[in-house]
Amino acid sequence: MNYYFMPLEEQPDYGYGMIGSIYYAAANDLCSSEKFREDWYLVLPVNFLRRHCIELFLKSCIILFHKKFKLNFDNDKCTGEPKIKLNNGTWILLKTTHNIKDLYNYLDFLIKSNKDYLSKNTTTIWKFNDEFEKWIDKINGYDSVSDYFRYPISKDKNKDKNKNFFRENTMQGIQKEIEQGKKTITLIIEDSNGDAKKIYSNHKPDKIVDLFKILQKTSDELSGFHTAVRMELFNGF
Repeated sequence: MNYYFMPLEEQPDYGYGMIGSIYYAAANDLCSSEKFREDWYLVLPVNFLRRHCIELFLKSCIILFHKKFKLNFDNDKCTGEPKIKLNNGTWILLKTTHNIKDLYNYLDFLIKSNKDYLSKNTTTIWKFNDEFEKWIDKINGYDSVSDYFRYPISKDKNKDKNKNFFRENTMQGIQKEIEQGKKTITLIIEDSNGDAKKIYSNHKPDKIVDLFKILQKTSDELSGFHTAVRMELFNGF
């Protein structure tokens, strides 16, 4: 990839793809660590890295399509301030949005609008996995403004509860888990009489783990797509 060896500001997409690739690699490096566990809070930074690289890859490809096909950004030339067009026809600055559904919709429009050129002049099949849009919808449903995996509190407090790897439990609940052969980490808070006041034990938040897998598949898909755009349309630049 020739663009790897250029200053970010001189790359045709202003470095969006390069930084996206770095976040993508960082997520994979974390997951390959011997200390990484899917049933612990380590999935949150990995989810953030992958969610962010998805956003950056989408933004990169939008800019590159505009540059390749000399498409104006609203009233600005393709070399002007990057923008995306929403489904309602409104143009917004690319740098002001984190909504990956809006970004995907616009990229999908650009791909379909230039499918004749792509089919005749490239060897890539410019089509995402059949489940790809569902993955985007799932991720965006949790994190449309890029805050869900970064902070303990996001704009949706109900969904924030899904980030917990510990939850309130009872002695009966713990005993049942032990009988089922489950390993448990438990905190028991006692009152002044030595009676259990609060009991917390670990659990695996299925929704966060599910998002972990979806983010992995989505980032893998976009990493490959981004590589195809650079190689097929920009000769590695």
